[in-house]
Parts: sequence; C-alpha cells; structure tokens
Amino acid sequence: MFKEKLAIIIPTKDRPDDLKNLLESMSMQDVKPVQVIVVDGGARPVRDMLKNFPALRMDYARVVPPSLTVQRNVGIRHLSDEATLAAFLDDDIVLEGESIGNMLKFWEGASSDTGGAGFNITNMPYKKPSFAEKIFLVNADRPNRILRSGFQSRASFHDITDRADWVPGCAMVWRRGVFDEFIFDERFSGYARYEEVDFSHRVGNRYKIFVVADARARHMIKLEDVNFSFSLGRMEVANRLYLVRKNRGLSTGLCVWALLGFWLNNIIRGAAKADIRYLRRAKGNARGFVDFLLGRGRVP
Repeated sequence: MFKEKLAIIIPTKDRPDDLKNLLESMSMQDVKPVQVIVVDGGARPVRDMLKNFPALRMDYARVVPPSLTVQRNVGIRHLSDEATLAAFLDDDIVLEGESIGNMLKFWEGASSDTGGAGFNITNMPYKKPSFAEKIFLVNADRPNRILRSGFQSRASFHDITDRADWVPGCAMVWRRGVFDEFIFDERFSGYARYEEVDFSHRVGNRYKIFVVADARARHMIKLEDVNFSFSLGRMEVANRLYLVRKNRGLSTGLCVWALLGFWLNNIIRGAAKADIRYLRRAKGNARGFVDFLLGRGRVP
C-alpha cells in the first residue's frame, strides 16, 4: 500500500501496563508497522508480554543500566533492512484513529529534504504564553519552536500539518537516512531531559520537520515521583546549559536568563499550590546553578 515502511522503537522502563496499552492501540491500527522494537531497561523484563500481540512483528532488546538515549540508539541498530522510517514512541503513548496510516500518507508526499515529523498529541491543547514567559524567553507564540535561549515552546495540538523546530520524543518519526548523519547524544543520560530538543535542533539545521495533524496520539503522562523532583530540577539546569553550549546559534547568556525565570516559576508555583514537587525542583535548579558557577556543570 505504501512505499514508505515504518518501524517503531519503544524505549521502556518498568511500566508494563502503559506498554500494554500502547501495543493494544498499535494492534488496532489498520496499517501496521513493519517492525516493533521494544528496548527494555526495566528491572523486570517484559519480553513475555510481547507474545500477546501476534499481529505485530516484534523484536526485543535489553539495555542495563537504562538510559533513554542509549535505548534509542540501540533501537536504531536493530532496524530491519526494509524500514525506511523509524518512529520513537514512549510507552505511555496511545495511538488514536488511523494515525500510522495518516503518518505514512504524509511521508509518501514529503519532499526529500523532510527529515522528521511528529505525531499530533491531542491531549496537549495550545496555551498562549504568559507575559512572564515571553519576558524570560521560555515560551513563544507558536508551538514547537526553539528559542535562542535554548528553551522550546510547548508541543501542542495542531489543527493543520505545520512546520516545527522540534517534535516531542514521546511520539516522533525520522527518515532512516537521518541516522547516517545523526545519533542521539548519550551525554543526555538516564531520564535525558531535552534530548529530543537537541536532536531536533541538529537535524532541523539540515532538514525540514513537521507535525502531522491527522497522525493523532494521546500522551498519558503522570506526575513524577516526588523523590525524583530534586534530581529533575538539577537536570533541567544542567541539560539546558549543555544544550545551548553545544549547539551553534543558541545563547548561553539568554539561557541563564531564561533559567532564572524558570527557577522563580518553580518557587512561586510550589509555594502558591503547596506542591512539594515544584519546591524540590526549585531546590534542584539552585544546585544546578551552583554547579554551573563552580564549573561543575555536567549532564547528570
């Protein structure tokens, strides 16, 4: 039916129920991927679960210790020869309608200089940036943009297929040939905050990127464990600074200004809502700033 052949890579870690929901939604698609690669970094392997989805051609790989960027790169190395496109789906994604078929329709008509595309996340409505977000350069008037501060405007639902500077790592597709030039930066380790912004920015300097309106999916995201909030806050500073310092065209000075606004927002939201997660993130942000000032800034 389609000349383009889509393989799907799923990095996963200790979320078997989410993974099951994703695979069920994939099995119900009229158009199936030519290959599904589950790259498992969990403490309890999920290989046996894959037998419950005979409609899908499944491959399995283990990555221990887990790291999102490493798992993505391992998935790329397991791509079959027939795959011309590689999608990356987080295990907490659920595909809607005929999203795979609609994504393939887009790629059938895409120009040769198109390198990537994002699924359209239906439960992320567009929110106009606040005045403070504009002043601190942490958000923009259009979704899926990358600012010179290294911050990205939110990934939001799109009414039409549109150009993008970045696509969220939870639901993105790349032309197979892109991986001859680019891989995911494994210095974004573990949870790997902002790794997809980095990858999109590098690829976007050479290729066009889009969000495909009719390729719809839901992201069933959950709040982080409060015990992880400090580490997440520290990572938000360290990874953002690493992102801007490695990518030409982004500004470290503007990034520091934006991070100050981001830090203040975490403090205000945490205090106003008595939300310990935001307060611990803010504490982690502060630790990230200290590391940067003392020359210890690194990707955790």
